[in-house]
Amino acid sequence: MKYKYILILPFIVCNLVCNSSFAEDAGLFDNLYKANTLANALTNGTFKGLLRYSGQHRDSNLHVLQDSITPNPDIANEKTQQYSALGGYLGYETAALYNISVGATLYTSQPFGNNPDDRRGLGGLDEENGEQESYTVFGEAYIKFDYEDHLVKVGRQEMPDYRFVSLSDIRMTPYTHEGAIYENTVFNQLKFNIAYITKMKERTADSFIDMARAARLKEFSNGKPLIRGKYDPSDYADNEYKGDKKQMSMASLLYNSDSLSVEGWNYYVDDFVNTVYLYGQYDFTPKNSDIALTLSAQYANQFDVGDHIAGNIDTWFYGLKFQAYTQGMTFFVGYNEVDYNEDSYDGGTIFVRWGSPQMFNSFQVQDSELAGTKSYGVGVQYQFDQNSIIPGVVMRLRYGDYDLPDELHKTDARQDRTETTFDVNYAFPKQASIGALSLDGLSLQFRIAYNNYDTDYNFVAYREIHGYDFENVTDDFVDVRLYLNYKF
Repeated sequence: MKYKYILILPFIVCNLVCNSSFAEDAGLFDNLYKANTLANALTNGTFKGLLRYSGQHRDSNLHVLQDSITPNPDIANEKTQQYSALGGYLGYETAALYNISVGATLYTSQPFGNNPDDRRGLGGLDEENGEQESYTVFGEAYIKFDYEDHLVKVGRQEMPDYRFVSLSDIRMTPYTHEGAIYENTVFNQLKFNIAYITKMKERTADSFIDMARAARLKEFSNGKPLIRGKYDPSDYADNEYKGDKKQMSMASLLYNSDSLSVEGWNYYVDDFVNTVYLYGQYDFTPKNSDIALTLSAQYANQFDVGDHIAGNIDTWFYGLKFQAYTQGMTFFVGYNEVDYNEDSYDGGTIFVRWGSPQMFNSFQVQDSELAGTKSYGVGVQYQFDQNSIIPGVVMRLRYGDYDLPDELHKTDARQDRTETTFDVNYAFPKQASIGALSLDGLSLQFRIAYNNYDTDYNFVAYREIHGYDFENVTDDFVDVRLYLNYKF
């Protein structure tokens, strides 16, 4: 008798599958099988792309050179610096195969328009030896595991949300990094990140370098020793760090509620520097008021570790910011202070070269991390609503005062400056079109800044006291930038 039931069991199962609601579940299993196939993973992935035009013009005499390892002396002091380029990125990530996907992104920047041979660029094109050349690089090439509240990603990748490690996407292409990350969001309102970062690609580079070289360590600047304390001079050649490659370990814990955000970050670069960064933000609306208020605070501490490849490092900065928002209008005021310590590398300047500077008052010219800087910033922003004459346009005006150490006896004295910046941003809405051509993904940004440098400093007396030239002398300049982006 038992064999009889075994023989009819397949017919019972078939009846359940074909003639009952169980068939729906069977269909789900069938779809799951189809989803977890290599063919599906390869053909049903997602593309991402950005077509960008960017141009920048800076009328700046004797301005400190940027982004060049060995500047060309024939153009180092040219009054006008500019670039004009067309580029962006194109990337593809496969669909998940058992929660695993792979992806790659190609970044490029090509000269387009006016790029005179006798003028330096400003980070839009490859500027090694003072030239302005095109570059193309696989900035991303990774494998990713993403399951519920766990994310693991290994390889070259964009790391946009890690504060000191970030994109700094203010030229043609961003910073990208190489390593492994793990993100955990199992607990409600709490996120935990860890990362091990071996290399990074700078904005205008087609190769990846280790985290010590990315910090642009130097022994001297215009004859002034930057390294303070004991170190191994054999790690340096031609005034640049040439020693062993160094990696970064990173960990963070983030808490977010409706009104309160608290973050703690730690970045450890082998034998070089450890950075502790704390951030807090509180949002509230007073009773019977339509004004939303935000209070923010930040603090960072950097200190040398291991073999001290950059000598003594012992510095900090902190910042406070207050913001008010009502009916499309935002006002803010901020303060930052950086430690001045002549026993620390470059007088206490904060290392920020792995991403965007985090100072509240880091506006268009990003040097608020310099030793001893006390900066005051104010700003106003207005976003026009959809019923206005220019719907969706965002305008912003900011002013910053940067008070740097300038007493003659201070080794790391620098020029004070002020900066006034004006931005206009517009992103086309999804319904916007030209005929049948949709403008969704198209945006533009115009930025202009005026930097006023204090030049009544006694540079001759400084040289007589210290025995070397003032680090750099910068005249007032106007910085103009235009970005036209089409993202798809």
